[in-house]
Amino acid sequence: MSYRVVFTDPHQHEFNDAVLALMRDAGVELECRLCQSEQEIIDFCRDANAVMTSASQISAPVIESMEKCQVIARLGIGYDNVDHVAAASKGIPVTNVPGFCTEEVANHTIALLLACARKIPQLDGEIRQGTWQQEHALPARRLSTQCLGLVGFGSIGQAVATRALTLGMRVIFFDPYASPESLASDVQRFETLEDLLGEADFVSLHLPLTSETERCFGRSAFAAMKSGAILLNTSRGGVVEESALIEALESGKISAAGLDVLEQEPPEASNPLLNMTNVVMTPHCAAHTSDAMDELRLRAAEEVVRALRKEPLKHVVNGVTFP
Repeated sequence: MSYRVVFTDPHQHEFNDAVLALMRDAGVELECRLCQSEQEIIDFCRDANAVMTSASQISAPVIESMEKCQVIARLGIGYDNVDHVAAASKGIPVTNVPGFCTEEVANHTIALLLACARKIPQLDGEIRQGTWQQEHALPARRLSTQCLGLVGFGSIGQAVATRALTLGMRVIFFDPYASPESLASDVQRFETLEDLLGEADFVSLHLPLTSETERCFGRSAFAAMKSGAILLNTSRGGVVEESALIEALESGKISAAGLDVLEQEPPEASNPLLNMTNVVMTPHCAAHTSDAMDELRLRAAEEVVRALRKEPLKHVVNGVTFP
């Protein structure tokens, strides 16, 4: 028996031989097409037995048009681009791939922290323009005298904490959903976000993008931060109210920001963040190593094969299971 599986983001992922062999052995005929509009996604996915996606918007109309789909497999951890509620109402499981990039994102967060704290991009730019001024590295403080506040204490937040503790930093966190087993004696839990923001020299966001967290970090959050603090975001751009971030940077309320994610990706050329030397940005690539990408693609493909075989799925995010 053969199955038609479609992938809507071939420009972002190239499947290796292991993934292709897995699918071939399962009778999968894989079709890849870059879909630019909702109607193109509808036409492409209508009679597919399974849909794999990375960044494409799998909306309610797309899901409603699906005639044979047995699973929607999101290549990543977050699944805010898939209407998982609409999928659940149609009995289609939505899966993700948690944990594939914990090491990478934690390391990237620390890299942004160091880049901001030590003004590395600014100093590099000055040297390339003919300026050699050591005092431009100041003001700066020892990391061992500073506090890192983590907003979200899942696997990535915990991995960041481990690295920051190694650097001698004090680490605190706010996460009302953190399980007791995730609590360590060397990190301190804060009961309110406001209290954490008033204590932390660095604030690092590790939140999923949901209706609850969308733009949750706005003007009131920046007002609660310590003057001169630094914001780090390697989670989702949508959890930060970008206009409030720009205001906080322009006013000097916060001294810098390290951002792997933005509200709009890629940003408009007119985005003020692009002209701020105290903002370090990377193109939503914190998860990207060859190892992580290979693991991501293989695990997503394995979920698709399990779904086609009506086997139990490992990571369903919308509560749909096979009878």
